[in-house]
Amino acid sequence: MPIDTARQRENLAAAYAAAATHVAAHSTDPGTTGTGEIAGSRKAISWTAGTVDGVVTATVTLDIPSGATVAGIGLWDASVGGNYLDGGPVTSQAYSANGTYTITLTYTQS
Repeated sequence: MPIDTARQRENLAAAYAAAATHVAAHSTDPGTTGTGEIAGSRKAISWTAGTVDGVVTATVTLDIPSGATVAGIGLWDASVGGNYLDGGPVTSQAYSANGTYTITLTYTQS
């Protein structure tokens, strides 16, 4: 059954944002388990809701250590440990020195 009201789509998008409180860089596609998290890269997410459209967004800058390659992004429910909730691959980027990786996250409830 599709969700017919914009208000309920917004409620579900807000619930997703409330659960996914942190994002981390991963050295591989994190798959379904959150594999390959790059140590020290996890940061808190500050989601912004849309205008009752079922969309939440956030932009986060992650610290990446020298020698790491970012190939995936993972969403977590805690600053350390916790549960892997969602994620996927990104265009691979290698770091020969300490650097940052900025990711814009968008969740759309349809």
